[in-house]
Amino acid sequence: MKTLAVIVPIYNEERSIPRLVSELNDLPQGTFTEVIFVNDGSLDNSVKVLEEALSKSHLNAKVLSKENGGKASAIQVGVKEVTANYSLILDADLELATTDILKLWGVVLSGQSDTVFGYRSFLAQSSFTYRYAKGNHVISNLYGLLFNEVITDIMCGYKLVPTAMLKSLPFRFKKYAIEIEIPIHLWKARIRPFEVQVQYAPRSREDGKGITVIDAISIISTMIFYRILKVRRK
Repeated sequence: MKTLAVIVPIYNEERSIPRLVSELNDLPQGTFTEVIFVNDGSLDNSVKVLEEALSKSHLNAKVLSKENGGKASAIQVGVKEVTANYSLILDADLELATTDILKLWGVVLSGQSDTVFGYRSFLAQSSFTYRYAKGNHVISNLYGLLFNEVITDIMCGYKLVPTAMLKSLPFRFKKYAIEIEIPIHLWKARIRPFEVQVQYAPRSREDGKGITVIDAISIISTMIFYRILKVRRK
């Protein structure tokens, strides 16, 4: 039987958590068997707000806390607690629609693929800035050039993979670079993800958007350095 866990890294998300929990709670029961929330050293009342919201839901949830270390470290901690055989990463910022979980999970249930990535369309109504949208395209295109593989939106946070694969991830890449470490890990194993389009509603810097130009430069340099050093498994 195929079962799904949702891993949700959290950092200073007290404003979005009530709606996030409500939306997860409203999805058809049985869509996922567990939700693992990982508080990445939040400085606000995220944990308190989360516990209050969960007390009013039917979610089978676990709340973990750790020192701040970024998204990759939060996922590394969270996946250790997963018992389902598939894991989906979901950011807590509500930029991605929770209803699209059904779309990604449907690909696995139908037998089309065991690995599913979301991709966003950066239209006028769904673009943070021009530079941000084009920066995502640059990173995705550079990945394609280096690894000879098409991934439309490599920085999209929606990634659904077998739990065993996620647990085997070396977690060498830090913070947001987890978004390229997962596909690189799949590339080494000659596994190509299935892609589905997802809804996207970006938030502003004032609302807490975290990724910066420095993050993008770090991700690009890490990707290039890793490709030069690593050889694909035969």
